[in-house]
Amino acid sequence: MRNIFRITIVLALLLSIGCSKELLDPVPQTSLYDQTVFDTKDRVVAQVNGMYDALKASAYLGGRYFVYNDIRADNFIPKSSNGVTNYQTWNHTVISSTNEVQNCWGAIYNAINTVNIFTTGLDAAWNGDKLTNIITQVEYEQFKSEALTIRALCYFHLLQLYARPYADGAGSRPGVPLRLQAELTVANGDLARSTVGEVYTQILADLNIAEPLAISTYTTPLLNTSRIHKNTIIAIKSKIYLHMGNWAAVKTETAKIVSSTAPFKASSGVAFALSTTYAGIWASPYTSVESVFSLPMTTTDNPGSQNSLPYYYFNTTSESYYLNTAVGSAYAAMDAADVRKSGLILATARYYISKYIDAVTHTNSTPVMRYAEVLLNRSEALVRDAGIVTQESVDLLNAVRTRSFPTGGYSLAGFATPSDFFNAILLERNIEFLGEGMRNMDLMRLNITIPGKNGGSMGNIAAIPITSASYIWPIPTSELTFNKLMTPNE
Repeated sequence: MRNIFRITIVLALLLSIGCSKELLDPVPQTSLYDQTVFDTKDRVVAQVNGMYDALKASAYLGGRYFVYNDIRADNFIPKSSNGVTNYQTWNHTVISSTNEVQNCWGAIYNAINTVNIFTTGLDAAWNGDKLTNIITQVEYEQFKSEALTIRALCYFHLLQLYARPYADGAGSRPGVPLRLQAELTVANGDLARSTVGEVYTQILADLNIAEPLAISTYTTPLLNTSRIHKNTIIAIKSKIYLHMGNWAAVKTETAKIVSSTAPFKASSGVAFALSTTYAGIWASPYTSVESVFSLPMTTTDNPGSQNSLPYYYFNTTSESYYLNTAVGSAYAAMDAADVRKSGLILATARYYISKYIDAVTHTNSTPVMRYAEVLLNRSEALVRDAGIVTQESVDLLNAVRTRSFPTGGYSLAGFATPSDFFNAILLERNIEFLGEGMRNMDLMRLNITIPGKNGGSMGNIAAIPITSASYIWPIPTSELTFNKLMTPNE
């Protein structure tokens, strides 16, 4: 953790300063931080960009985080047993010192501290009247909303790998340390774990503060998909409440942005809607109206080989993951008439997803959240909250399903029980978000056993019940070593 703080401090300062005279005539770090990083709008904006850049770390949302959550479940098989490309995650043999366990934790806390450094400095400068004629109040509030939302996402993502699901003990199980202050030294490295419930409370506090501060829309599709605005925050809140099993709150949040009838477009703010075609979601320039939040990649700004989504999921790479076709997998459940199946790539008798195909320059955007998820969140919550299947819930499910499988729509009468509906919606989520890091999260939020898998030459992997220590990742050795108040996962 000490190393993480040092790296964060250096990166935050470099991102804020840019190429300027101060680099040639440096002053002490604390003085530099206090006096110069908020003295122009360019430097303030550079820090905002720095927060997004921290999300794009290769061990985090640059690519690997999605892969971790996908390959822990049952839809993918590796072509190699190379530990560098997450074989231990796939076969559930990670330990506290495994690279991905340590690197992911470090990257997420680096992003958190980047946010904390920025918000502390921003508030101090604003409250001290040092930003007059540099940024407006609207800009101050927008930057603050982006920062708080990024921090909320970071803590949510930490919980998905390193803590028990909210449903396991109603949030009473050990969570992660809540680091909420800017760390410019290593003095505060010791911090005990908050409970899962306490972390979720903080996540929602950040998002509830952020929502009224955020702007409604940007001026370009690229900014509307890659920068946080009001509807982004509302969509993310629906995801948080879904993982907490707070169905009434999911309904409340989704009602803010989902129209009551088909085609279920967002009624205000950024006009989220389902892309008219499934392929359109993944087409360059990756600014579909369906993208709630994505991270753009360029030829000069991407996580590179062995980190990017194209590397892991496209067949031209030597160590990528191909689809498990066994009974019970998403592949086996798809109908041949479903374009999500017919659009798969077949090579050397193996199937690969075609969402991320730029394995040369790695410019595919990473999809943090799509509007299809918002619709399915609402559909599921309507039934779980009321205990009955409604026409609206079926219509929302069909909106996503029939886009890719026009003849596969469900009828209200076709669901004899709510359980039948839950099975259908979890299946749809599994198919729709294949390769987007959703499967393992859905299993865990509902306390469902992680299925076993037959990996052929890569080995047969047993199912992981919720009672197993392997159901979640261990706490990293680096954290246990440097944080004296940290406790391991059992």
